[in-house]
Amino acid sequence: MRRVKAKQLVVAALCALVLTPAALAQSAPTKLSEGVAQLPTTGLVIELPAKRGVEYRVSGSWALTDNGASFDTRDVVDEIDVATGNLVAGNWVLAGYFTAGGCDRTIAAAQLDASWTQDTQIWDETWTTRGGVFTFEGALGRRPAVVLCREKEDGPTLLLYHFLANKPETTLQADVIQSARDSAPLASASKAFSDGRTNAIYPTRRTDVRNRGTQPASRLITTPTSGLRIELPPDGYLWMPEKGDGADLLERLLPVFPEVTIEAVVAPNISCVDVFGSLQSERREAHRPLALPSGWLDGPALVVEGETELTVCHAVGTNALVVGVFQGPDDRDVSSLHPILGALLAAALKQ
Repeated sequence: MRRVKAKQLVVAALCALVLTPAALAQSAPTKLSEGVAQLPTTGLVIELPAKRGVEYRVSGSWALTDNGASFDTRDVVDEIDVATGNLVAGNWVLAGYFTAGGCDRTIAAAQLDASWTQDTQIWDETWTTRGGVFTFEGALGRRPAVVLCREKEDGPTLLLYHFLANKPETTLQADVIQSARDSAPLASASKAFSDGRTNAIYPTRRTDVRNRGTQPASRLITTPTSGLRIELPPDGYLWMPEKGDGADLLERLLPVFPEVTIEAVVAPNISCVDVFGSLQSERREAHRPLALPSGWLDGPALVVEGETELTVCHAVGTNALVVGVFQGPDDRDVSSLHPILGALLAAALKQ
């Protein structure tokens, strides 16, 4: 089997509504004064140090747009003055494969007046940086802000936003950069991105995650390759269909990390045993999926363009539903994928 890596259709534009007091009141953020927190849509695990007089509020939001063809998400760590309830600093964390392209184009989407750009060394990383003045709705008005961007080679992009909500718009560029450098939430998010620090999480089930769009995660989709009609399950994840090379792809967009892609094809007039015997890619015979649902057979893992693909199969009459799972080189546990495997099987049986 061969996977075509699909890009997550992430929109990186800034939306003032999310940071207004009214919008904050509509969500139910996780509140803490210090400690370990998990960003609810990226899945990154960060550490928040105690900061005198400040409470952290962690939340996330996402939306499907363009009839489900595009997607955007962000995690938010707001720093709130305990005495007044006012926003001191706002921090956003976004990650994925952005439609704009590289960092230069991605940060150009930020809605900033009097903008400036520079390359910046922060936390031992090189960032493409764009700053300027962001206009909040409501009493906050115009405040300084900065956007930081860096990419992993052949991998996802990390985009960090820092809003100086208690500083005037005339704040000097160097002071804006220093404020971002001093941001503990962003420093920890950058390290978690580099280290791949995540835990299991189910974003669409969480009370601190808000759907800003009109489409739910659990919905009926039609795959672009085979026309398979799949009722996506309420499994806590968000899946998006993509066109593969002769197969259907489902990209798991929430959580962003760890990255998971499913590849599926209904092979006509062949058994699962014969399918496994015919696989031609480099094989890892002992690296087989664990915790499969009843009725599914485990096959050898394949090495596809340097990535490990678990293989599973289920008979569908005289045909075989063959599914490949990309979830990293070492993870063989597919127990969290039981709902989506069930949805694929139900769709194949109806086709």
